[in-house]
Amino acid sequence: MAELNAHHEVPYEEHPSNKPSHTPERPEVVVVPLSPARKLSRISTMEKVISLSLLVTFIALGLLMISLRTTISQVEHSISILQDDVTTNEAEILQLEQEKNELSKSERIQKIAEEEGLSINSDNLRKVKK
Repeated sequence: MAELNAHHEVPYEEHPSNKPSHTPERPEVVVVPLSPARKLSRISTMEKVISLSLLVTFIALGLLMISLRTTISQVEHSISILQDDVTTNEAEILQLEQEKNELSKSERIQKIAEEEGLSINSDNLRKVKK
């Protein structure tokens, strides 16, 4: 009988009920874009305050830069006007010094005196100093 049991061995089979033959595939996850209102609701109040303060800071810095540029431009314009005035005054001073030197020459004084019929003693004639 032992021989009969050896010939009649039943091979081990997996039962189809334990392991499913077909696994259903999951659909891909579809990402739905958030509306702007939902995006803003996800941002915390602190982030909103920080963003707003940065925006205000950048606007203020921009206005400050424009104001400084305008002020610098006005000061440069004033400086150029003053430099023109100084140049004009220096030229006038030079011209007046030349006229003073010409008027104070002793030859000129002698010539005018002779034209008027006056006599001048050269020893008494002095050059006018500043």
